[in-house]
Amino acid sequence: MAKSVVNAGSRSVTSFEVADAAGVSQSTVSLVMSGKAEGRVSNATQLHVQETARRLGYAPNASAQILRTGVLKVIALAVPNVQQPFFGHVLLAAELAARERDYSVLLVDTSDDAGWVDRLVGMIRSRLVAGCIVYASDDTVERKLRPIRDKILLVESENPDQSGIDLDIPGAMRAVVDHLTGLGHTRIGYLAADYPKATFRRRYEAFRTEMSAKRLPIASSWQTKATFELEAATRAATSLLERREITALFCDDDLLAAAAYRAARAIGIRIPEDLSVVGFNDIELARIIHPELTTVAIPADDVASASVELLLGQLDGGRDRKRKPTIISLPLHVRASTARHVT
Repeated sequence: MAKSVVNAGSRSVTSFEVADAAGVSQSTVSLVMSGKAEGRVSNATQLHVQETARRLGYAPNASAQILRTGVLKVIALAVPNVQQPFFGHVLLAAELAARERDYSVLLVDTSDDAGWVDRLVGMIRSRLVAGCIVYASDDTVERKLRPIRDKILLVESENPDQSGIDLDIPGAMRAVVDHLTGLGHTRIGYLAADYPKATFRRRYEAFRTEMSAKRLPIASSWQTKATFELEAATRAATSLLERREITALFCDDDLLAAAAYRAARAIGIRIPEDLSVVGFNDIELARIIHPELTTVAIPADDVASASVELLLGQLDGGRDRKRKPTIISLPLHVRASTARHVT
C-alpha cells in the first residue's frame, strides 16, 4: 500500500521519500531509477515507482550516481560546427534518444579547437562522460581517440570501415544526377564546400562517378568552392553563374544553395526557368527560400537516434565495433527549384 505523498517544496526529494510514498523499499527505487530493474522488479511496480518519482519531482543525484556506477550518465556529441543548423537538429534528436535511457548529452564544438580531443579523452578517463559520438572525424583525431576507442562511436569517419554510422552518399548523388538529367540537363555545375571533410570529398567523387556513367562532361569552369560564409559564397556563386555555361547547379549544402539564389537574382538568372538548383541537408532554410529548394535530406533524427543506440549498446558491451557501419539512406526531396531544361 502506498504511503502519504511527500510535500517537498523547494528542497530535493530523496529516493527514501519516493520509496516511502510508493510503499516499496529504497533499493527497489534505486533499481528502477538506474534502469537495472528488468527481471528483478515487476513491470507494474516499475511503472508505479516511476509515476511516484515524477509526481514528487524526484531526480537522481549525479554525485550519488557516480558513486554507485562509477560513471556519470552523460554522453558527449562532438560536431564540426555548432553554428550549422543541421547539427542543432542532431543535438536535439540525440538528447531525446538519450533521455529515454536516462542519459544526457554534452555538446562539443570541434571547429578551430585543436585541444578538444585531448580534453575529451581526459573527460572519459575521468568518468565525467561515459562515451562520445564523434561526427566527421579525421585520421589525426582517430589516432588520438584510439586508447578510448571502445567508448567512441564515429559518424561519417574519414575511414568508412571505422564508422558506426555512415551515409549513403553514392545513392544520394545518383538520385541527384538522375533527377537533373531526367529533366534534360547535361551541363551541371558544382558549388563545393571549401572544407577538408571526407563527406564533401565523397559527394564530389560520387557526383563524378554518376556523370561519368552517363558520359556527361565535367568542365572545370562549371565548378567552384566556397565556405559557408554568406558573402564569400555569394561571390563564388556569382563568378560561376556569370559565365552562363550551366543549366543546373548542385550545391554541397543548402547554405551554399541560398548563396547561389542571391547570386542568380543579382545577375538576372531565374530559378528554375534558367537554372535548376539542388542542395544538400534539407534544413528549414530549404523551405523558406523561394522557390523552395530541391535538396538531399540527411534525416537528423535517424542519424542521432541510431548513433545513441549504438554507442550505449557499445558501452554496455553489446555491440562489436568491428561490424559494418549502419548506413542511413538520404532521400532526394524534389521541390520547385528544378525544372525541365528547354533548349
